[in-house]
This record gives sequence, structure tokens and C-alpha cells, in this order.
Amino acid sequence: MNIKNTASASLLICLCLAGCAQVSAEKAASGKVTLLPVTYNQWQEKLAGYKGNVVVVDLWATWCAPCVQRFPHMVELSKRYARQKALKFVSIAFEDRTDPAALEAAYNFLARQNATFDNFRMDEIIPDAFDKLNLQGIPAVFLYDRSGKLRYRLTGDDPNRQFTSDDVDQALQTLLAEGSVPPGHF
Repeated sequence: MNIKNTASASLLICLCLAGCAQVSAEKAASGKVTLLPVTYNQWQEKLAGYKGNVVVVDLWATWCAPCVQRFPHMVELSKRYARQKALKFVSIAFEDRTDPAALEAAYNFLARQNATFDNFRMDEIIPDAFDKLNLQGIPAVFLYDRSGKLRYRLTGDDPNRQFTSDDVDQALQTLLAEGSVPPGHF
């Protein structure tokens, strides 16, 4: 191969790589599934950073059949309200943090669901995390108003009253209808 051909081949490779970088940048801009570890305290910091938004948090795990069954509703809501300003959808997975297969299963589940909103994995021993969040079990959905106050805590704690997708929808609509927080209210 002569120098001219080598230069042409190098240019072609660079152009291909630049095209791949562009595709990756476009994919990142269009939404990518993530699953970031957080401790309870880190979650509290993240949650504080969402102030000014209505926040819908789905608490779930791949080992929880009702969670897996309910999760697509969260994804559907995030798409339905995609143009809504000041609204954040978040999920927190409760997987065994010491089990790489469980963590991979959680990520793959999110990818199959195309859950491109913020996804976290509780990086604590599961019973400890449940205690800190005052949970008896999952699935659960927490909805926070724009001031950061927990307004709806939808859980299965009461065996005689399980929350439904309609409960989530109604709570979300109520919070969105309240409008923005007055200045200085934080």
C-alpha cells in the first residue's frame, strides 16, 4: 500500500469513527438507559435536586412480579407527559448489590422497557433501605410536589387496599394542576 492509499484509508477510518461518535452523541441526546447506584443519603441529595418539579418515583425490583407488571405504566406515563415541563420520572431498583447477574437483569429490564428517565439502584442492603424509606415492600410509587414534599405514598402495605395505575394517574394530575411553587418557597 502506498502513502496515498494509506492516507485515504486513514481518512476513511477517521470519517467512519466520527460518524460513530455522532451516532453515539445523538443516542445520548435522545435518551439512554442508565442504572446508577445510590445510597439512601445520596438519594436524598438527588431528590433535593429535583425541587421545582413534580417527581414520580417508582420503587421496584426484577424479583418482584407485581413490580415488573406495573413498571410499563411508568414508562407509558413518562412518554405521555414527555412535553410537560417541571415533571420528572425516576425509578429506584432494589436488587442484590453483590449479585452481578441481578444487576445486569435490572439494567436489561430497563433497556427492554426503554426507560430513559433517571434510574437508580439502591446501593444498600435491601432490608436497611426499606427501613430508611419506611417501606414494608414493593412495588411502591412516591409522588413529590414541586416544593419537594412527599404528597402521595402509594404502596401495597395495606393488603386490603392495593394502589392501582389509576391512583398514580390521579395523584400525578392533582400535583400537575397545582401549578408552580411561589418564589422563595423552597
